[in-house]
Amino acid sequence: MKLKLLLCLVFIAAVCDALPSVPDFEDFEQVKQRCDKKAGNGTFDKVKTARDQTETCLHNLVDLETVEKELEEAKKTGSMDEVFLKYCKKRPQMKDCVKIFYDAFEPCLEEDEKNAVNLTANVVSELGNFACFKDGDRLAMFVAEGGVECIKSRSDGIQNCFNKTIKFNPDTFSLNTIPKLTVNKKFCDDLTEIQGCVVTDLEKCEESTPANIIEAVFKFIKKTVCKDITKRHVVY
Repeated sequence: MKLKLLLCLVFIAAVCDALPSVPDFEDFEQVKQRCDKKAGNGTFDKVKTARDQTETCLHNLVDLETVEKELEEAKKTGSMDEVFLKYCKKRPQMKDCVKIFYDAFEPCLEEDEKNAVNLTANVVSELGNFACFKDGDRLAMFVAEGGVECIKSRSDGIQNCFNKTIKFNPDTFSLNTIPKLTVNKKFCDDLTEIQGCVVTDLEKCEESTPANIIEAVFKFIKKTVCKDITKRHVVY
């Protein structure tokens, strides 16, 4: 499943066209070897089938073209919050869709990887709560104030902010090059660095609201996942 699809769940398709994606995992022979070796021959085929089922399930709930048309119509009447409320209410069903994929892929994972996936799922869930706060009012404001256009126009800069910090290159991707997702001081410091870089880039847009909302998103993530991390002592 593409990273782009997962991130779309957070913002209910508001910024999907601007988000980068990585190749499908089925492009990597190592993933197939891992799954079939760890859980038996045919496991990877089951994972691919589950991936397709999840994507169909999500598409039936949220058709991106339909959402875009609904938002365009809602802009004319100032009722975009109603559109986002409609899709925010579907989040429990979206989670069920994603669970189809995870249940099939879970046997391929090591324990620390399962923990990382669970952490990611919790963060995505909390982001959904943030995005859908007050019936999607934040999402409506983000779109109304040119958030989608802002992110699209600054997509290269945003990608560079992530790349220079986490140094991920999809062209050289392999299971051996994926860093372990551990919430520690470095992880939280990297998150702060990415936040500063992204927000500075978005501040180049005409409207300030998109940068402010994205900064609030980063702060919310850090508050959620970094709350138990001991702050670095400052020596004077």
